[in-house]
Amino acid sequence: MKHLVHVVFLMLLALFAAVGAHAMPLTDLLNGGSITAGDKLFDQWQLVSYTTSEPNRTFNAGNIDVQALNDGGLKPGPGLRFTASSNELAVTGDGTYAFLDLMLGFHVSALNLALLIEDNSLWLNDWYLSWLADGSNDLGVYIRETVGTAPGLDDLGVKNVERSLLDDVLSPDSKLFDSAVFPPQSQIWVTKNILVWSVDPTDTAALTGFDQRFSQTAVPEPSTFLLLGAGLGGLALLRRKTRK
Repeated sequence: MKHLVHVVFLMLLALFAAVGAHAMPLTDLLNGGSITAGDKLFDQWQLVSYTTSEPNRTFNAGNIDVQALNDGGLKPGPGLRFTASSNELAVTGDGTYAFLDLMLGFHVSALNLALLIEDNSLWLNDWYLSWLADGSNDLGVYIRETVGTAPGLDDLGVKNVERSLLDDVLSPDSKLFDSAVFPPQSQIWVTKNILVWSVDPTDTAALTGFDQRFSQTAVPEPSTFLLLGAGLGGLALLRRKTRK
């Protein structure tokens, strides 16, 4: 019976992985949808806030797709790919300071408690910066992400990635990646703050895509602990008999 349950669980994971391979509009997720990557379930999506310097601009979540990344094994693990289109996360300067500030939150849980969430990472891998090389520029894209044991908390870690340009000097490539390491968790809450800005009217900054991964740790089943305990007990008994 136990073997049958294990087989059924693996079949369900394969089904979830096949469904998760397709991109899902962020609109669906914010309306109560969920997406699965590997055995990790991403649900309880929430638009926390959206502000912009452009008075007539509104946020269209349909222009952002979220796709499950089912590869990665234990490390870097399964994850999500965010792709923005139709200049949803793009800003052209207004001569003062043009910006958009988007904050999203979601919940991550392990469907298989033998594969807990150990840490996570964030890659800023698709952006666009266009500027007039006049020695006076200020534009870029930035993501600050917190990970916590409850919504809005950062007790498990904080990550920051950025690609920006200041006075014709690009930010270093090291800022394109960041990670947070924390003890194994069955569930976590992620809050993602996205900022895109530009000052000069000749300059445009756009965030078009980023990936994140959730590493896993293999937790031995209770039977494994029992066998290990029995083995250690046997060794201890053998040593006592040998000393006698």
